[in-house]
Amino acid sequence: DVDKKTYREDGSISSFIRTRLDSKQTFSQSELLKLHGLDPIEFKIKTITSNEWSMTNGEGDKYYNFQSKILAEPLTAKDISFEQIVEMLSTLKPKRIELQMDELPNEYLFVGLSDMHLMFNRYDKLQMDIAEVMSNGYAEILISVHGDLFHVDNFLNTTERGTRIDDVDFEQGVQDGFQFVIPLIEKALECSPTVKLVYLPGNHAPSVDYMFVQAIKRLYPDIEVDDGVDDFKHAWLGNHSIFMHHGDKVKNPKRLLEIVVSKFAKEWGESQSRYLMTGHFHHEKALSFAGMTHYQVMSPSKQSSYDKRMGYVD
Repeated sequence: DVDKKTYREDGSISSFIRTRLDSKQTFSQSELLKLHGLDPIEFKIKTITSNEWSMTNGEGDKYYNFQSKILAEPLTAKDISFEQIVEMLSTLKPKRIELQMDELPNEYLFVGLSDMHLMFNRYDKLQMDIAEVMSNGYAEILISVHGDLFHVDNFLNTTERGTRIDDVDFEQGVQDGFQFVIPLIEKALECSPTVKLVYLPGNHAPSVDYMFVQAIKRLYPDIEVDDGVDDFKHAWLGNHSIFMHHGDKVKNPKRLLEIVVSKFAKEWGESQSRYLMTGHFHHEKALSFAGMTHYQVMSPSKQSSYDKRMGYVD
Protein backbone atom coordinates (compact mmCIF):
# COMPACT_ATOMS: atom_id res chain seq x y z
CA ASP A 1 0.00 0.00 0.00
CA VAL A 2 1.03 3.62 -0.66
CA ASP A 3 0.00 6.59 1.47
CA LYS A 4 1.49 10.03 0.79
CA LYS A 5 0.30 13.35 2.20
CA THR A 6 1.32 16.96 1.60
CA TYR A 7 0.23 19.55 4.17
CA ARG A 8 -0.36 23.04 2.78
CA GLU A 9 -0.17 26.42 4.50
CA ASP A 10 -3.90 27.10 4.05
CA GLY A 11 -4.74 23.97 6.08
CA SER A 12 -5.63 21.77 3.10
CA ILE A 13 -4.07 18.35 2.59
CA SER A 14 -3.12 16.67 -0.69
CA SER A 15 -3.33 12.90 -0.21
CA PHE A 16 -2.47 10.00 -2.51
CA ILE A 17 -3.20 6.36 -1.67
CA ARG A 18 -2.89 3.04 -3.48
CA THR A 19 -4.34 -0.07 -1.90
CA ARG A 20 -5.69 -3.51 -2.69
CA LEU A 21 -9.41 -4.30 -2.42
CA ASP A 22 -11.08 -7.69 -2.47
CA SER A 23 -14.07 -6.37 -4.42
CA LYS A 24 -15.06 -3.44 -6.59
CA GLN A 25 -16.45 -0.63 -4.43
CA THR A 26 -18.01 2.81 -4.68
CA PHE A 27 -17.07 5.11 -1.78
CA SER A 28 -19.01 7.96 -0.28
CA GLN A 29 -17.10 11.16 0.50
CA SER A 30 -17.00 10.18 4.18
CA GLU A 31 -15.71 6.68 3.40
CA LEU A 32 -13.09 8.03 1.00
CA LEU A 33 -11.81 10.52 3.56
CA LYS A 34 -11.48 7.72 6.11
CA LEU A 35 -9.65 5.61 3.52
CA HIS A 36 -7.19 8.49 3.18
CA GLY A 37 -6.81 8.58 6.95
CA LEU A 38 -8.72 11.87 7.34
CA ASP A 39 -11.63 12.61 9.67
CA PRO A 40 -14.84 13.50 7.77
CA ILE A 41 -15.91 15.62 10.75
CA GLU A 42 -12.88 17.85 10.14
CA PHE A 43 -12.39 17.77 6.34
CA LYS A 44 -14.26 17.89 3.05
CA ILE A 45 -13.03 16.86 -0.42
CA LYS A 46 -12.37 19.71 -2.86
CA THR A 47 -10.97 17.67 -5.79
CA ILE A 48 -10.71 13.96 -6.42
CA THR A 49 -9.15 11.61 -8.99
CA SER A 50 -9.65 7.89 -8.44
CA ASN A 51 -9.40 4.77 -10.55
CA GLU A 52 -9.17 1.02 -10.15
CA TRP A 53 -8.24 -2.01 -12.20
CA SER A 54 -8.76 -5.70 -11.68
CA MET A 55 -5.99 -8.25 -11.24
CA THR A 56 -5.84 -12.02 -10.87
CA ASN A 57 -3.23 -13.75 -8.75
CA GLY A 58 -1.54 -17.03 -9.53
CA GLU A 59 -4.26 -18.96 -7.79
CA GLY A 60 -6.98 -17.43 -9.95
CA ASP A 61 -8.35 -15.09 -7.27
CA LYS A 62 -9.55 -11.75 -8.58
CA TYR A 63 -8.79 -8.50 -6.69
CA TYR A 64 -8.72 -4.77 -7.40
CA ASN A 65 -5.94 -2.23 -7.25
CA PHE A 66 -7.42 1.10 -6.16
CA GLN A 67 -5.64 4.43 -6.26
CA SER A 68 -6.98 7.82 -5.32
CA LYS A 69 -5.71 11.39 -5.11
CA ILE A 70 -7.73 14.01 -3.25
CA LEU A 71 -7.33 17.57 -2.08
CA ALA A 72 -9.09 17.90 1.29
CA GLU A 73 -10.00 21.22 2.94
CA PRO A 74 -10.85 21.88 6.59
CA LEU A 75 -14.57 22.14 7.22
CA THR A 76 -15.96 25.49 8.24
CA ALA A 77 -19.03 25.75 10.46
CA LYS A 78 -21.18 26.30 7.35
CA ASP A 79 -20.13 22.93 5.94
CA ILE A 80 -21.21 20.95 8.98
CA SER A 81 -24.56 19.21 8.59
CA PHE A 82 -27.18 18.81 11.29
CA GLU A 83 -26.33 15.10 11.47
CA GLN A 84 -22.67 15.90 12.10
CA ILE A 85 -23.63 18.37 14.81
CA VAL A 86 -25.69 15.64 16.49
CA GLU A 87 -22.74 13.25 16.25
CA MET A 88 -20.32 15.77 17.73
CA LEU A 89 -22.67 16.59 20.59
CA SER A 90 -23.66 12.99 21.32
CA THR A 91 -20.94 12.61 23.96
CA LEU A 92 -22.32 15.48 26.07
CA LYS A 93 -24.17 14.18 29.13
CA PRO A 94 -27.33 16.06 30.19
CA LYS A 95 -27.22 17.81 33.56
CA ARG A 96 -30.12 18.38 35.97
CA ILE A 97 -29.98 21.49 38.14
CA GLU A 98 -32.38 21.67 41.10
CA LEU A 99 -34.39 24.80 41.84
CA GLN A 100 -33.02 26.36 45.05
CA MET A 101 -35.75 28.94 45.71
CA ASP A 102 -38.73 28.21 48.00
CA GLU A 103 -40.63 31.41 47.22
CA LEU A 104 -40.49 33.37 43.99
CA PRO A 105 -41.67 36.90 43.25
CA ASN A 106 -44.02 37.40 40.32
CA GLU A 107 -41.22 39.06 38.37
CA TYR A 108 -39.38 38.33 35.13
CA LEU A 109 -35.78 38.73 33.96
CA PHE A 110 -34.43 39.24 30.45
CA VAL A 111 -30.68 38.68 29.95
CA GLY A 112 -29.57 39.88 26.53
CA LEU A 113 -26.13 38.57 25.60
CA SER A 114 -25.73 40.86 22.62
CA ASP A 115 -22.43 41.59 20.88
CA MET A 116 -20.32 39.97 23.58
CA HIS A 117 -17.56 39.12 21.09
CA LEU A 118 -16.11 36.34 23.21
CA MET A 119 -12.67 35.27 21.98
CA PHE A 120 -11.89 39.00 21.97
CA ASN A 121 -13.08 39.71 25.54
CA ARG A 122 -13.43 38.17 28.98
CA TYR A 123 -16.22 39.15 31.36
CA ASP A 124 -15.53 37.78 34.83
CA LYS A 125 -16.99 40.84 36.61
CA LEU A 126 -20.04 41.00 34.33
CA GLN A 127 -20.72 37.31 34.94
CA MET A 128 -20.76 37.89 38.70
CA ASP A 129 -23.06 40.90 38.30
CA ILE A 130 -25.59 38.95 36.20
CA ALA A 131 -25.50 36.01 38.64
CA GLU A 132 -26.15 38.38 41.54
CA VAL A 133 -29.26 39.75 39.83
CA MET A 134 -30.47 36.22 39.07
CA SER A 135 -30.11 35.27 42.75
CA ASN A 136 -33.17 37.45 43.53
CA GLY A 137 -35.34 34.71 42.03
CA TYR A 138 -37.80 35.09 39.17
CA ALA A 139 -40.94 33.45 37.84
CA GLU A 140 -39.21 33.20 34.45
CA ILE A 141 -35.75 34.01 33.09
CA LEU A 142 -35.20 34.58 29.38
CA ILE A 143 -31.60 34.47 28.11
CA SER A 144 -31.00 35.63 24.57
CA VAL A 145 -27.87 34.72 22.62
CA HIS A 146 -28.57 37.90 20.74
CA GLY A 147 -25.99 37.69 17.95
CA ASP A 148 -22.21 37.96 17.91
CA LEU A 149 -21.72 36.06 21.14
CA PHE A 150 -18.38 35.06 19.59
CA HIS A 151 -16.07 37.34 17.63
CA VAL A 152 -15.16 35.22 14.59
CA ASP A 153 -16.86 32.38 12.74
CA ASN A 154 -13.86 30.16 11.98
CA PHE A 155 -10.16 29.44 12.54
CA LEU A 156 -9.27 31.95 9.81
CA ASN A 157 -10.43 34.83 12.04
CA THR A 158 -13.13 35.98 9.64
CA THR A 159 -16.80 36.84 10.04
CA GLU A 160 -19.57 34.87 8.36
CA ARG A 161 -19.06 36.81 5.11
CA GLY A 162 -15.28 36.31 5.14
CA THR A 163 -14.27 39.72 6.50
CA ARG A 164 -10.82 39.35 8.09
CA ILE A 165 -10.79 40.90 11.54
CA ASP A 166 -8.75 40.65 14.74
CA ASP A 167 -6.50 37.66 15.42
CA VAL A 168 -7.92 35.66 18.32
CA ASP A 169 -7.27 32.35 20.03
CA PHE A 170 -10.29 30.50 18.64
CA GLU A 171 -10.06 27.41 20.84
CA GLN A 172 -9.48 29.38 24.04
CA GLY A 173 -12.29 31.73 23.06
CA VAL A 174 -14.78 28.88 22.80
CA GLN A 175 -13.66 27.63 26.22
CA ASP A 176 -14.13 31.15 27.59
CA GLY A 177 -17.65 31.08 26.16
CA PHE A 178 -18.56 27.94 28.07
CA GLN A 179 -16.91 29.28 31.23
CA PHE A 180 -18.97 32.46 30.97
CA VAL A 181 -22.38 31.07 29.96
CA ILE A 182 -22.63 27.72 31.77
CA PRO A 183 -22.45 29.18 35.31
CA LEU A 184 -25.18 31.65 34.31
CA ILE A 185 -27.38 28.87 32.90
CA GLU A 186 -27.00 26.87 36.10
CA LYS A 187 -27.64 29.93 38.27
CA ALA A 188 -30.79 30.67 36.27
CA LEU A 189 -32.04 27.10 36.78
CA GLU A 190 -31.38 27.41 40.53
CA CYS A 191 -33.31 30.70 40.72
CA SER A 192 -36.28 30.16 38.39
CA PRO A 193 -38.59 27.24 37.51
CA THR A 194 -38.79 28.41 33.90
CA VAL A 195 -35.62 29.24 31.98
CA LYS A 196 -35.73 30.04 28.27
CA LEU A 197 -32.86 30.38 25.81
CA VAL A 198 -33.22 32.06 22.40
CA TYR A 199 -30.70 32.01 19.54
CA LEU A 200 -30.45 34.95 17.14
CA PRO A 201 -28.06 34.97 14.16
CA GLY A 202 -25.68 37.94 14.11
CA ASN A 203 -23.23 39.09 11.48
CA HIS A 204 -19.92 38.03 13.07
CA ALA A 205 -20.23 34.39 14.14
CA PRO A 206 -23.74 32.99 13.55
CA SER A 207 -22.47 29.46 12.88
CA VAL A 208 -20.31 29.25 16.01
CA ASP A 209 -23.07 30.85 18.10
CA TYR A 210 -25.54 28.29 16.73
CA MET A 211 -23.38 25.29 17.54
CA PHE A 212 -22.72 26.72 20.99
CA VAL A 213 -26.48 26.91 21.64
CA GLN A 214 -26.82 23.30 20.45
CA ALA A 215 -24.30 22.23 23.09
CA ILE A 216 -26.17 24.16 25.81
CA LYS A 217 -29.44 22.59 24.65
CA ARG A 218 -27.91 19.13 24.93
CA LEU A 219 -26.39 19.80 28.35
CA TYR A 220 -29.48 21.33 29.96
CA PRO A 221 -32.68 19.63 28.73
CA ASP A 222 -34.81 21.50 31.30
CA ILE A 223 -34.32 24.77 29.39
CA GLU A 224 -36.84 25.83 26.75
CA VAL A 225 -34.65 26.50 23.70
CA ASP A 226 -35.60 28.37 20.53
CA ASP A 227 -32.72 27.51 18.20
CA GLY A 228 -34.38 28.38 14.90
CA VAL A 229 -32.34 30.48 12.48
CA ASP A 230 -35.01 33.15 11.93
CA ASP A 231 -33.78 36.73 12.15
CA PHE A 232 -36.85 37.83 14.12
CA LYS A 233 -37.98 36.06 17.29
CA HIS A 234 -40.72 36.31 19.91
CA ALA A 235 -40.81 34.97 23.44
CA TRP A 236 -43.16 35.38 26.37
CA LEU A 237 -42.24 36.53 29.83
CA GLY A 238 -45.54 36.00 31.57
CA ASN A 239 -48.01 37.84 29.35
CA HIS A 240 -45.38 40.33 28.22
CA SER A 241 -44.07 40.05 24.65
CA ILE A 242 -40.34 40.15 24.00
CA PHE A 243 -39.58 40.68 20.30
CA MET A 244 -35.95 40.19 19.26
CA HIS A 245 -33.68 40.96 16.31
CA HIS A 246 -29.90 41.30 16.23
CA GLY A 247 -30.17 44.67 14.50
CA ASP A 248 -28.01 44.17 11.43
CA LYS A 249 -30.67 43.19 8.88
CA VAL A 250 -33.28 45.88 9.59
CA LYS A 251 -32.19 49.09 11.32
CA ASN A 252 -35.03 51.57 10.91
CA PRO A 253 -37.28 51.54 14.04
CA LYS A 254 -40.50 52.09 12.09
CA ARG A 255 -39.65 49.26 9.69
CA LEU A 256 -38.84 47.03 12.67
CA LEU A 257 -42.26 47.81 14.13
CA GLU A 258 -43.98 46.92 10.84
CA ILE A 259 -42.18 43.56 10.70
CA VAL A 260 -42.93 42.72 14.32
CA VAL A 261 -46.64 43.52 13.97
CA SER A 262 -46.85 41.58 10.70
CA LYS A 263 -44.96 38.46 11.84
CA PHE A 264 -46.38 38.28 15.34
CA ALA A 265 -49.86 39.76 15.00
CA LYS A 266 -51.48 37.22 17.34
CA GLU A 267 -48.83 37.68 20.04
CA TRP A 268 -49.01 41.45 19.67
CA GLY A 269 -52.75 41.42 20.28
CA GLU A 270 -52.52 39.16 23.34
CA SER A 271 -49.71 41.10 25.05
CA GLN A 272 -50.04 43.13 28.21
CA SER A 273 -46.87 45.00 27.19
CA ARG A 274 -44.44 44.78 24.29
CA TYR A 275 -40.66 45.11 24.13
CA LEU A 276 -38.31 44.96 21.14
CA MET A 277 -34.68 44.10 21.93
CA THR A 278 -31.95 44.76 19.36
CA GLY A 279 -28.16 45.11 19.42
CA HIS A 280 -25.46 45.35 16.74
CA PHE A 281 -24.57 49.05 17.15
CA HIS A 282 -22.87 48.56 20.54
CA HIS A 283 -24.40 51.64 22.18
CA GLU A 284 -27.54 51.90 24.28
CA LYS A 285 -30.73 53.53 23.09
CA ALA A 286 -34.37 53.41 24.18
CA LEU A 287 -37.56 54.74 22.66
CA SER A 288 -41.27 54.06 22.98
CA PHE A 289 -43.78 54.34 20.17
CA ALA A 290 -46.97 52.71 18.91
CA GLY A 291 -47.46 50.70 22.08
CA MET A 292 -43.97 49.16 22.12
CA THR A 293 -40.72 49.96 23.93
CA HIS A 294 -37.57 49.45 21.85
CA TYR A 295 -34.29 48.86 23.66
CA GLN A 296 -31.03 48.82 21.72
CA VAL A 297 -28.75 46.86 24.03
CA MET A 298 -25.27 48.17 24.78
CA SER A 299 -22.31 45.91 24.03
CA PRO A 300 -19.77 45.39 26.82
CA SER A 301 -17.05 44.63 24.24
CA LYS A 302 -13.90 46.64 23.87
CA GLN A 303 -13.23 48.23 20.49
CA SER A 304 -12.28 45.86 17.69
CA SER A 305 -10.82 46.75 14.31
CA TYR A 306 -14.27 46.15 12.78
CA ASP A 307 -15.97 48.48 15.27
CA LYS A 308 -13.51 51.26 14.50
CA ARG A 309 -14.07 50.92 10.75
CA MET A 310 -17.87 50.89 11.13
CA GLY A 311 -17.98 53.63 13.77
CA TYR A 312 -20.06 51.57 16.21
CA VAL A 313 -18.09 52.67 19.28
CA ASP A 314 -16.95 56.18 20.18
